[in-house]
Amino acid sequence: MDHYQTLGVGKNADVREIKTAYRKLASKHHPDKGGDEQKFKELQRAYETLSDPQKRAEYDNPSPFGGGNPFGGGGQGNPFSEIFGDIFGNRQQRRQQNFDAQTDLGITLEDAYFGTVQRIDVGSGLIDITIPAGVPNGVRYTVHGKGPQQDPNLPPGDLFVRVRIRPHMEFGRDGNDLIGLVEVDYINAMVGTTIELNHISGRKLSVSVPPDTQPDARLRLRGEGFTDARSSIVGDFIIGVKVTPPEKLQEEHIKLLQRIKQERRRNN
Repeated sequence: MDHYQTLGVGKNADVREIKTAYRKLASKHHPDKGGDEQKFKELQRAYETLSDPQKRAEYDNPSPFGGGNPFGGGGQGNPFSEIFGDIFGNRQQRRQQNFDAQTDLGITLEDAYFGTVQRIDVGSGLIDITIPAGVPNGVRYTVHGKGPQQDPNLPPGDLFVRVRIRPHMEFGRDGNDLIGLVEVDYINAMVGTTIELNHISGRKLSVSVPPDTQPDARLRLRGEGFTDARSSIVGDFIIGVKVTPPEKLQEEHIKLLQRIKQERRRNN
């Protein structure tokens, strides 16, 4: 199915619309909540593609050759394709070296926050890939001499490992900023409140919601985002506020709101 149809968004949808649609549908179809596992996987694939500008561009404008060899040719498939994904078998061999290979390494958003060591099978054995804290999505590491060795008379090629951060159910990321969402009922949004919310580190944070907070407002907690893997600059935790109507208002609350409404009319 078309990725846009899977998420129920139009082809001109921006990243925010795509993220909102994914969160809503992923929550509905999550296997832990009794949802359809296959449908959940389709949602993950669609979101991973459409939330990444490069992947989305490739999806919207597919190669006219369909991803195959534009120059034809037969031959058997590469035995490393199931391990490494795209093998650059159509590229001319570099001087005195076997072909290079590329594989995607999926990690969680928590892994990207804390850093991790991932062990992967390169065919000839297992190797450890050290992923630093704050690694950005799509970064590529080169592991020299760990590509496939099709010709035993030549040194092995290199292995390119591209990091892919999997979508998270609760949090998002924008550069070095951690993105979250909190629901605040209308009364608390009007008068202000203090809420407690989760952080990706597992900590609980106390956040003040100021009076007269508007729908779709954003709160910012400085220094609570990702640590840049190169500069060590720390991003912020940006919390979107979703103002929800109260389930039921008591009569005195209704009268109070009516007085506020009248007061605003007089002031305007």
